[in-house]
Amino acid sequence: MKLSHRIFIFVSALFCVCAHAKTELPRNLSDMDQIRTLEILGYGTASKVLGDPYPLGGYSGVELGVSTQFIPVSDLSNLGNKTEDNGELSYYTLTLGKGLYYNIDAFVYFTPSLQSEEMQNFGGQLRWGFYEASFFPISFSALLYAGGANFQNLVNITTTGWDVIGTVNMENVAVYFGAGRVRAQGNFIGGPGGITASGQTEAHDISENHTFFGVNVEISKAFIALEVDRYTDSVYGGKLGYRF
Repeated sequence: MKLSHRIFIFVSALFCVCAHAKTELPRNLSDMDQIRTLEILGYGTASKVLGDPYPLGGYSGVELGVSTQFIPVSDLSNLGNKTEDNGELSYYTLTLGKGLYYNIDAFVYFTPSLQSEEMQNFGGQLRWGFYEASFFPISFSALLYAGGANFQNLVNITTTGWDVIGTVNMENVAVYFGAGRVRAQGNFIGGPGGITASGQTEAHDISENHTFFGVNVEISKAFIALEVDRYTDSVYGGKLGYRF
């Protein structure tokens, strides 16, 4: 078996065996606590690039993948009535991408129900590769995205945003970087069993600039992508996928 195939199988196994307990959400959240929670969970679950941004190739290009993201929740555990959960929230999403027309690609993603976190995350992306240099292996893309997340039926979040991405493609390796703007809108459930200090359902709306950096390694038609996104907090993600 080739070394590249062994690496892919090893990393795939890491994705499959990763498991943890459900993240505990704090209760009795003040307005400032809710905004901080929205920064952590809203930005953390916003759509990510996680792959080679180079266009899929028109009508024929397809991408399938499974990704996992890691959101630090130590600050979350210190909000409201506090919790003892000082680790990280991690979850899986399945993605499907399709080349639409020339350098325009569309993606959808969603969380499968079989995972320990009681949360759902879903959304879509529209990506346009608008420039490719002829003298150097660098290209630029624009990305629009929208998505939603629900945490234990206590916090409902909607995210929208845009990114500009630069990609340097080398043999079997793509390094990408970029910046953009993200908006997160959150509803925090009140009433019996709710999490707001007022006891009422409350809404907040925040936005922030952010930067990111990632690397994509091709192994035949498969790939492994790793990415770091910097918002108020740093969020880490990985993806295993297949392009054809």
